[in-house]
Amino acid sequence: MRPMNSLSVVAVFGLCLAGCGAPQEDLGGDGLASQIERDFGGPSGLMDFFESHSEAEIQQALAPYGVGFQLHTPEELQQEMELRGATGVNAALITDCPQYFPTSDRNIWHSLNGEYYYIEGSGRPNRAYSYLPPIAAEARNDSCQTSVGQWGDAANPSNDYDGGHLIGSQLGGWGKRANLVPQDANFNRGNWVTLENKMAKCASLPAGRLRYYIGANYSNSTTLIPNTLTMQITNQSSGANISLSFDNVDYGGTNGTAQKNSGVTFLTNQGCN
Repeated sequence: MRPMNSLSVVAVFGLCLAGCGAPQEDLGGDGLASQIERDFGGPSGLMDFFESHSEAEIQQALAPYGVGFQLHTPEELQQEMELRGATGVNAALITDCPQYFPTSDRNIWHSLNGEYYYIEGSGRPNRAYSYLPPIAAEARNDSCQTSVGQWGDAANPSNDYDGGHLIGSQLGGWGKRANLVPQDANFNRGNWVTLENKMAKCASLPAGRLRYYIGANYSNSTTLIPNTLTMQITNQSSGANISLSFDNVDYGGTNGTAQKNSGVTFLTNQGCN
């Protein structure tokens, strides 16, 4: 385990006083994101830290892990996209749609439009965190979605893939590669979108009532296709939460429909109707 500096230790200690006796959520995987989540009391603890500290403080706390943090303001995102479109200008690729993100974007938590996305060391999307609500649909990027799905088709010609959102576009999810992975088409258009559409009905809840965490986990360091997608939803008011895990195959695996039904029931109980 990588050492934590004094700021990290203080943060984790404070989180544990607040309730580390409760079971920590686990989004799967064995990379740095998983280690940091464990050290900070789970995804909820890590998001608490992001929300309560400055960009510089977060960078300082994550530095011993070899992980960065970058806040992208709407103005900066627009500038990145404009620069990327200018001939000969090498703008930050967080606004682009690469198969693998370049070294400059790897092992970094990126804050985009109030959401958090982690690009792991091999250059692939690995984590996504968001609040629900607010819920406002984000424009899809059809070109990037198509490309991401085609990468899955090329890597595994025996199956059909979509460019699947970690945080659904109907929930405000970012429309580019940081939020897109090759996802089994049957699963993406079936049990997964059913959950996303149910979450879109949470719009009448108080702002920030629910937190939504996604883990995209891979079987090796080079594949573009996640083998599992894990989802956690936490009610910030009551503490009620649910953890769901799906294989990235038809229906989300043999237990995918049961997991989807559990998620729908949970969301109904939170008032998402």
